[in-house]
Amino acid sequence: MTNRIKPIRRVVTGNDAQGRSRVLYDSDSPNVNPGAIRPGTCMTDVWVYQQCPAPISGERDDGNLPFSFEPPEAGGHLRIVQSPGKPAGYKPEDDKTAIPLHEPKQRHGGTWDKGGANAYSSPVHKSETVDYGIMLQGERVLLLDDGEHVMHPGDVVVQLGNWHGWTNPRDGSLMAFVMMGARYKD
Repeated sequence: MTNRIKPIRRVVTGNDAQGRSRVLYDSDSPNVNPGAIRPGTCMTDVWVYQQCPAPISGERDDGNLPFSFEPPEAGGHLRIVQSPGKPAGYKPEDDKTAIPLHEPKQRHGGTWDKGGANAYSSPVHKSETVDYGIMLQGERVLLLDDGEHVMHPGDVVVQLGNWHGWTNPRDGSLMAFVMMGARYKD
């Protein structure tokens, strides 16, 4: 997989005034966020819902809202993440984007971050969310306290507010995430 940003086609359906089904939007997803969290990584929000149950009438474009890493507290979002692979000839000492592991810090928005990022890896982080991650293309490695878990196309991970990171030591990847607001405790 290349490191070039792939446009994500989005077909949104709904109903007309007579209750007949139709296409509301058919185009590349407009909410494209290259480098939103890390240089080289692109996050495309396909759809966002502010509450559950989500309203499913009307014609507003809930796929073109301001970017937030976290989903709405009482809602969720569908996001496609495009991550670059390890660059050829990569030398850690030359990586100006690298952030070493550090004590946990809370980001604006609520996600906790422990660093550990580089040109082909995300920071180790956790958030008050339930995340369904579906591997679409390439290969991605999920980093947990108990080790590394390789994800291949068709694999699904369910993350329950735990510390984790992602790395692409071989190739770039394309992964879909449904992230929903959750609570650590009642």
